[in-house]
Order: sequence, then structure tokens, then C-alpha cells
Amino acid sequence: MHEFSFAYNIFKVAEATAIKHNAKKITEVHLEIGELTLIVPELLKRSFEMATSGSIAEGAELIIEQLPGTIKCRDCGKSSSVTLSEEAHLTGLQLFQCKHCQSKNTEIIDGKKANIKNIKIQE
Repeated sequence: MHEFSFAYNIFKVAEATAIKHNAKKITEVHLEIGELTLIVPELLKRSFEMATSGSIAEGAELIIEQLPGTIKCRDCGKSSSVTLSEEAHLTGLQLFQCKHCQSKNTEIIDGKKANIKNIKIQE
């Protein structure tokens, strides 16, 4: 379960930010996650609750915005948005087909990153 280590890292970044600003409490963490990271939002939220137990972030709400993936076709040069199939959610494997020319000669250009967008704190 890579969600727990990911949740712990989110917590540590939020905690460091809160400490830097002399905060007493973290109330919300807004996160953007690319769909192609294979992070399961529900598991991430539960893992975040466990990772923050007993800390200044305990009880903080983890708000997740999931962003679609984007591919670029190596044949026609056009970009397309993509989502994972049900099978890919289980296996982590999927070849993405260009929506313009149907080529599978594509590369992922977006959707494999995560970003802490905002942290709400109480001073």
C-alpha cells in the first residue's frame, strides 16, 4: 500500500509548513493528484488520518482533486486526455491510444504527479 507512505510525506510537508508559520493546527490540506499515479483517494484519506494521529494535523481534512492524464502522440503530434480503464486500476498497465489517429505510439505527458495546492492552518 503505497498510499500510506504518500500520506505520510504529505503530512510531513504540511507539518513543516505549519511550523514555519508558527501554526497551532492544520485544518485542511488541498491536494491535486494525477489519475495516472494509481493512488486510490479513499485509501489515501484513511492513510492520512493514520499518519496524522496525535499531531497538529490530526482531524485535518484531506481534499483531493483528481486530474486526468494527458498523452502526446508520437505519430501525429497531437495531445489527448486519457483515463485509466478498470483493468488498469488493478494491474497498473495500460497502453493509451491517440484519440486523433488511433496510434498507440504515445507518451504520457501529464497525470503522474501530485501537488499540495494549499494548506489551511490556525495560528
